[in-house]
Amino acid sequence: MSGENQFNVRLGKILSPNGTGRFVSFAGQVRRAAQRSSRSSGGRVKRGPVTEQYFSRRVIVKVHLVKMGAYGKDAQRHHLDYIQRDSAAREGEKGILYSRDEVFLDGEEFHERGIDDRHQFRVIVSPEDGKELGDLRTYTRNVMAQMERDLGTKLDWVAANHHDTANPHSHVVIRGVRDNGSTLIIPRDYISHGMREAAEHVATLELGPTNQIDVAKKLALSVRHDRFTSIDRDLLVKAQNQIVDLSKLPLDGSDWSQRFEKWRVKHLSSMGLAEKVGFGKWRLDDNLERTLRRMGDRGDILKAYHRAMTRAKLDRSQNGEPIYDPMANPAKPITGRVIEKGILDDVNDRSFIVLDTMQGEAVFVETGREANTVQIKRGMVVTAGPQGYKPKASDYTIADIASKRGGIYSPSYHEMSDPSAREEFIKAHVRRLEAMRRLGHAERNSDGSWKVPKDYLKRTAKYERSRGYGNPVKLDIRAREPFAELSTTLGKTWLDTELMSDKNESHASGFGQEVEALKAQRQKFLLSQKLIQKSSGVTQGTLEALEKIDLDAAGKTLGDEFGKRYKPAPQSGRISGVYRKSVQRPSGKYAVIEKSKEFTLVPWRETMDRNLGKSISGVMKGQTISWTLTKARGQSIS
Repeated sequence: MSGENQFNVRLGKILSPNGTGRFVSFAGQVRRAAQRSSRSSGGRVKRGPVTEQYFSRRVIVKVHLVKMGAYGKDAQRHHLDYIQRDSAAREGEKGILYSRDEVFLDGEEFHERGIDDRHQFRVIVSPEDGKELGDLRTYTRNVMAQMERDLGTKLDWVAANHHDTANPHSHVVIRGVRDNGSTLIIPRDYISHGMREAAEHVATLELGPTNQIDVAKKLALSVRHDRFTSIDRDLLVKAQNQIVDLSKLPLDGSDWSQRFEKWRVKHLSSMGLAEKVGFGKWRLDDNLERTLRRMGDRGDILKAYHRAMTRAKLDRSQNGEPIYDPMANPAKPITGRVIEKGILDDVNDRSFIVLDTMQGEAVFVETGREANTVQIKRGMVVTAGPQGYKPKASDYTIADIASKRGGIYSPSYHEMSDPSAREEFIKAHVRRLEAMRRLGHAERNSDGSWKVPKDYLKRTAKYERSRGYGNPVKLDIRAREPFAELSTTLGKTWLDTELMSDKNESHASGFGQEVEALKAQRQKFLLSQKLIQKSSGVTQGTLEALEKIDLDAAGKTLGDEFGKRYKPAPQSGRISGVYRKSVQRPSGKYAVIEKSKEFTLVPWRETMDRNLGKSISGVMKGQTISWTLTKARGQSIS
């Protein structure tokens, strides 16, 4: 599915050299060759000609099933717009959709045709040797034709080719219907393996197979690459707690790729990314993948950066590095206006933003998964800073229960400690433990309970840090409204907090200069509204007054919607009711808590959304609130 790993150095299927056309496993062929050699040489390895081996071409295939419905329909239209964007086409070409028979396809027509589908499939097909395929469109059509033969039905699909990354690839959208109108169900095994095998089969037919020498040459060339390679991925898979053991090299040559791993780890050591800790044992740097990806992607990053500058028509002096490094020591947060938002690598789900900063420089910020930037739009003011990698909330719950039960966690213990916890909520904790077990951070007992180590939280924190490339920075939206409108907004804005914390710092260029001018306008507006005095400026009381004006306006609008009276939340005390929805206001995001005759607005917390429509109660202390479900011994969602 879409979360699968990309390239591994596991060798592909081997085309039989005897002309039968059958595929045989590499390990099986090596074993038979070794046995024949051993028999003919009295147990010694026989030197001489070796039967040439051929491997199929390698292709990454990622599949995501999208359930249609109100959300799915809108998301699918957005996806169709995204995949045919001009920036992904070849230089000078317009981004287009195509299908089995049509070169220029109307995306809206395809969207309307599938609007009543139960689901649809998004597929990315990325051949490792995509640059060698003269016509990616023909290749994609051949892959889809092979899929139709495998699934026994004609498919209704559209595709677009992307050439804006190192490996050209295709995005395909398949409707969830068969040619007879029934729902298309693709078996899980075909999604996991069959699609990739079909794509590799077609690539091999078009380009011809590669032999062992070609594979070895590619690996040898990648040994000294200053980027993330397939060898590095295999090293991380083999590593236990970041330590990889390469001390045992089979004498029969059955794992010849391990020689390249030994050479590679020595090169990583020279880069300060690996350390020898024993005979044949190496400790890999916690940030190995992220560091190597950044090094390898620098060229693509700079291209995206300069495209953003050209599009925004910005000319900014660049005194330092234009790429933000949240791992620098020390790494400081940066605030700026978003001038670009985009995808750096859609195969591996990596996004970015470019900020026009307060210091008068434009900075590229890699933001990890595209989901991290869903709420961010061009023109917003955003702060990007170092990410504090912490254990998940479920990890704290697991560790707390285990600490009271002699280091043992079980679903029954969880239910006893929190009777309000739902079954799905407890299952999520078990899934987390299963993931940690595969990494050696927990043990499953025969009775279904789990042995949790005392340093479990330290281990999970380290694990989250190692996965940091998917969420490398902490993003805070400071202003959602159009920047020019902030000066006259009736609500608590980012400009007000800037005025209150002003330390006589002036920004004389770029976006910082615009901010200084707007702060002066904001101050005049607040004076005209009698919300500040010349002598005192913006105070905490000013912020509270602005927030009250904003929430009173929101309460009036929502009152008409709910047919109930709006009652401001108290500064302290208990609040209870049903969590109905969240609303975005200039002062921030708020939750609507409804009672029988009235409703109130309180600061929204991300953890509240899993309790939408449920009765909750909490204790309010200023801007801090701790919520629980209203059952006895309720589950905390603060």
